[in-house]
Amino acid sequence: MKGHLTAEIKCIDGVYCPAEDTDLAVTLATREIRACPGHSLKVAEIGTGSGAIGISAAMEQNVSEVLMSDINESAIRCAEANAKLNGVYEKCSFAESDLFKEISGKFDMIIFNPPYLPDDNDVKSGKNEWSGGPTGIELTELFLKAAKMHLNPHGTIITVASSFADMKELKNFIKENSLRIKDHESVHIFFEDITALAIEVQSSV
Repeated sequence: MKGHLTAEIKCIDGVYCPAEDTDLAVTLATREIRACPGHSLKVAEIGTGSGAIGISAAMEQNVSEVLMSDINESAIRCAEANAKLNGVYEKCSFAESDLFKEISGKFDMIIFNPPYLPDDNDVKSGKNEWSGGPTGIELTELFLKAAKMHLNPHGTIITVASSFADMKELKNFIKENSLRIKDHESVHIFFEDITALAIEVQSSV
């Protein structure tokens, strides 16, 4: 797949390195950002890891600031170093946070490339960094509920899901929470389909 990840990213042990799902999220986030020319966008990336997605957003001219957060202190250090490497450090701020627990304010775009594989461990246990919960969507559901409260009007949420997870239930959850999938980008890898979703709040009109 030809993607849009052009940032130079260096990884350290214990921090998720860019992969196909990263590239999908960058592709979709970049497309959504470029659909808003002339705007000064405020972006947040939750679970930033190496910072690849947030840094890619910061490299866009109409993005004025990017908050990158992660529960992993090592990931924050890695993202800071990569922001400096790519010349966007002045646009960026960083927070050690479990989802939105240490985050305030609202954003025009909120991005989360979550652990999305089904696993019997509870998402809060921390026993499996790949675990999205028993059906692979529980962590994403927690994120979406909180993201709505931090999203500016007409804002966009970007997240990633796997065909190994319960995609039907995730789509139902999105609809039941007054959200709508407005765009997506997918790639097939071996026996798995990975999909990045662009989500917005449904209009009440």
